[in-house]
Formats: sequence, C-alpha cells, structure tokens
Amino acid sequence: MSSSSGDSHLIRYYSKLIETYIQLSLYEEAEATATRVLAVDPSNLIVRLKRGHARRRAGHLAGALADFETVLSIPPKPDTAQALHYDEALRQRDIVVDVLGCSYLELAYAHPSEIAEYNAPSISPSSIEARSGIPLRASLDEPLPTNCRFYNHLGCRRGKKCLFSHAPDTRSIRDDLGKNVCLYHLVGKCKWDSFTCIYSHSKDNLPSEHVMENDTSKVAWWTNPARIETVRQLIEKRDARRKKIHEQIERAKKRNIDNNKKSKKRDNNSDNKDSGDRLPDTNTTAGNRPAYSSSSSNSNCDETLVIDWESDSESEGELQFEDVESPNMDLLSYGIKPWEHEEAKALAVALDNLHT
Repeated sequence: MSSSSGDSHLIRYYSKLIETYIQLSLYEEAEATATRVLAVDPSNLIVRLKRGHARRRAGHLAGALADFETVLSIPPKPDTAQALHYDEALRQRDIVVDVLGCSYLELAYAHPSEIAEYNAPSISPSSIEARSGIPLRASLDEPLPTNCRFYNHLGCRRGKKCLFSHAPDTRSIRDDLGKNVCLYHLVGKCKWDSFTCIYSHSKDNLPSEHVMENDTSKVAWWTNPARIETVRQLIEKRDARRKKIHEQIERAKKRNIDNNKKSKKRDNNSDNKDSGDRLPDTNTTAGNRPAYSSSSSNSNCDETLVIDWESDSESEGELQFEDVESPNMDLLSYGIKPWEHEEAKALAVALDNLHT
C-alpha cells in the first residue's frame, strides 16, 4: 500500500466509517466495508480487527475467529499501539473460542474451505506484494463533503472527476450496485422525498437477507421492525450528541469573537489615551473634542480561538458534524438556501432533466 498522506487519509476515513457502523449496530455494513478496504490493504490489522468485531456481533463467529487469529499471527512491537490491538484480539479470540467450544486449529481442520474464505483477503507476503501497486484511490471512492445526487439516483457520468462524493458515509449504506441508500429513509426519519434526497430511497438492490454460518440466513435489518427501531434510536442518540458538541463549539467561537472585539476596543482606548498624554492639544477648540487617530500598533490582536476546534479535522478524515440532522445543512447540500425550501423539489427535477 502506498504510504502517502492521501492514502493514509483515505484508510483513516474508511476505518472510522467501519467503527461508526458498528456503533449503530450495522454489523453487516461494517463487515462489507472492512472487506473492501482489506482488498487493497490486506496488512491493515486495525481494519481486520474491526471486521472481527463486526462479525462477532453479527453472529459470524468462525469468521470473527479467523480475523482475530490473523491479527495474533503478527508479533507486536513492544509499547506500541499494535500491542494494544494484539491484546484486544487475544481477548476477543478467547470469547469466541469459549462460545464455539473449539479452537481455531480444530475449526480450520474441520472446515478448511470455509476458513480460507473467511481469511480472505489473505495477509500473506505474496498477496500483499500483488496488491502493493494498486492505487487506493482507484479502488476506494474518495470521500468529499457532499454526496453526489446523480450517482445515487440515475448514475454519474463524471466518475473520478466528479466534484461530489461517490463514497459511502455515515448517513447511508451501500447497495449491491454501489449506490448509497439513505439511512434515515430506512428507519423512517428522512424529511425529504425520493426526488429531493441526495441519497437513494430504493431498496430494490439491497439484499433481503444475509447468509450466516452453516448455510443459515437471517433477514436484513431494514425488514425487521425491532432492528429498525434499535438503529433509529442509536442514530437519534448519535445525532443529539454531535449536535450538542456542535452547539458548544459555536458558542465557544462566538465567545472568543466577542472577547477579541472587547480586547481591540480596550487597546484602542488605551492608545488614544496615551496619545492624548504625549501630544499637545493642538486640535482642541472650544466645545470640540480632540481629534485623535484611531490607528494603533496593537490593534491587530491574536485571532486564535481559545478552543482550537479545527485542530483535529485532518485526523478525523471526515466532516465532524456531517451527521447532524440539520434542516439548513440538508438544504445547503443541494445548493439551496434555507428560505428557498419550497423550490427544492422543482430544482431537483430540473437537475435531473439537465443531467439526462
């Protein structure tokens, strides 16, 4: 895998996306996303460990055990993050072995083909070398702030040149055609109709069930009312938490702007007073106030916020508050001003006609 900062940013984004899917109990989506990342970066132990977590919680115990054993097969360097991942994989491996009642070796001996499939993509040196020349951006869609409406509906002709995102994100899940289906629509919370929403509202290309171990299957979560309610509640809690953080940041920004204005005013008043003490009152006439200069060498105070709220934006790999269910934010996603809500659908239809 390329070690460029762009590739690192891309892997970090997808790693966080997998983690978010797990937090929302979207385990099948987390597993599928992790598998796509491992296809181009099979040596990424963090993503493989997260896939093991997703598989265990989804009930794919044999697959989870395969992932944990793969992580444990790489000796960690002491006092590094890899050592922490190793310890976590060891703990999770013991949990799965206890539930299955057999070890990984016993399972691999009894079901070699299934275990080989679960281990894919392989972490062997030959597989890593074969994939090392594959550019990540050619295999994984690069995330951008706003998802592409055309891509998720009729299809986008611009491909990699598109200025909007074709990548999956935490507001959607990917169907079998690669389109991003609105997560809020699946839980009955999307405020837009199928014309206006930038994500697809079609379930036609979503799998109706997921294949489990021993040739069993379970229905997809969006067809299970109990699972829909669980995911909906988790989404609401996440959005409320992020909205609260966003409001705290906005208050901090406003407070710092107000403090800067007060500081400038104090500096200006202080400089004006000093000028009056030093200079003869040549411009003063009866009934008139002195005409002092408002310029000051200290008038440009430090604009740095007390809370450096953008300091971790690069490491986050995504817009920190893109998931807040904000009407204004959703409208702006379409290039529509909040007060132009009534024209949203008409504009969406016009864009479709223009694109076709």
